Amino acid sequence: MPHQPHYTSLATQVFSQYLDQAIDLETLILKLREIELQLLSDEEEDDDEVSTKQVWFRFFDGDAMQTTISDIENELSDSSHPSSKILLRGIAFGLANNELQVHFG
Repeated sequence: MPHQPHYTSLATQVFSQYLDQAIDLETLILKLREIELQLLSDEEEDDDEVSTKQVWFRFFDGDAMQTTISDIENELSDSSHPSSKILLRGIAFGLANNELQVHFG
């Protein structure tokens, strides 16, 4: 599942806005879906087949998860749930250490 470094800065900006409470969860998901649509569009230009690939994120080195946009939406929708807090810490840690990766596959 190839790493998409040219989308990392955009994703970093979007996640930072969310952590800074400049955007809400709905806007975060919308912006992440826009990144995914752009990647799908780029791929379809190179290949005539319809893709079933999706964007997923690795927030820090050693992060074994392949966190999708749907995972983010589900986990962050209930701020009192422990997995929500864990995900937020992972995002913040990854951004602070410049380790966020965007993957598409």
